[in-house]
Amino acid sequence: MIGLDRSNPKLAGSSAMSGPLTETQALASIFLWNSGHFDTKDIADVLHVKEDAVYRTLHASRDIIRSGE
Repeated sequence: MIGLDRSNPKLAGSSAMSGPLTETQALASIFLWNSGHFDTKDIADVLHVKEDAVYRTLHASRDIIRSGE
């Protein structure tokens, strides 16, 4: 496995490299999404995060609600 410093620069911004949201960012993304006025790209732009991180957070929150936890 090559280190991150030798990774492909074209893939460095890919979803594989996207970090997790902070707790505040996660709550804000859920709140904004539930308002029905924003899509994942808008939310990512406002929070200065990658869109896939917003998508994963929303998906995880749906799974938690479905499982009743």
